[in-house]
Amino acid sequence: MIKNKFTITITDINGSRHFYLSQIIKKIALYIVVFVLLILVSSGFYIRYLDVKLAQISEKREGLLQKSKELELVNTQMQKSIEEKTQQYAAIEDKIASFEMALGLESENNLSIHTRLENLELTNEQQVQILSQIPNGWPIANKGVTGKFGWRDHPLLNRREFHPGIDLRAEIGTPVYAPADGVIEFSGYSDNGYGYNVILLHNFGFKSVYAHLMRKEVVKAGQFITKGELIGYSGNTGLSTGPHLHYEVRFINKALEPLYFLDLQRKNINKFFNQERRIPWQSLIKAISTQRQVQAQKQQ
Repeated sequence: MIKNKFTITITDINGSRHFYLSQIIKKIALYIVVFVLLILVSSGFYIRYLDVKLAQISEKREGLLQKSKELELVNTQMQKSIEEKTQQYAAIEDKIASFEMALGLESENNLSIHTRLENLELTNEQQVQILSQIPNGWPIANKGVTGKFGWRDHPLLNRREFHPGIDLRAEIGTPVYAPADGVIEFSGYSDNGYGYNVILLHNFGFKSVYAHLMRKEVVKAGQFITKGELIGYSGNTGLSTGPHLHYEVRFINKALEPLYFLDLQRKNINKFFNQERRIPWQSLIKAISTQRQVQAQKQQ
């Protein structure tokens, strides 16, 4: 019977005790041990699997955090770009409104910027007409400006007075050319300090004045002149401290800043309208357009 028994001995300080189990119990115990071992092994593999998954999740989390930072950076850049575009848009609207005011147009904020810009555009024909009929460009070779437009202390009269034009540096005998089409209103000597001078009457109420010229008759009153035609020579006549050309631009006898007209070209004609706002440009453009239409009808 002993061989069919399974003995378990437990020893402690009090001695040894013997327990005898049958083979069935022995097998049950063995199965339990094997089961426990399987559980432990399976748990080990499962823990390893969880570690791998955790590492993958951590890696994905780091990737998502990096993408989140990148998106935050992109969002910050987009916000900055939107703010810059908003400022640019506001600046463009201000310029359009300023130009509309200069041309005498009503500001229509309900229209798109594209439409408002189209309303402001001048055709090539209109630009050519404007630049042929109002003073533009230098009447002499550009050697610089020696006297500015506006209030100043007169160099000879020792008093403060308004200088209605600008003084252009020029040697005696420098050719002076018409800055636009027109008719000679006056050509001769004046006792008002201008000496020998020429007044050129242009279309739409514009005049240009050339003072301190040489005593040399080149044009006569009533003579029609085209842009670029010779009208005289610079000199030192009248109340002058030295050879130069005194040049004025007037609109219905109102003195204007000649520098704006000296620099006027097709490429900066819009800027010019904003600089000189004392002239109703919109009505002038309308008059030029009407004139052009009349000419076209006559040619048909």
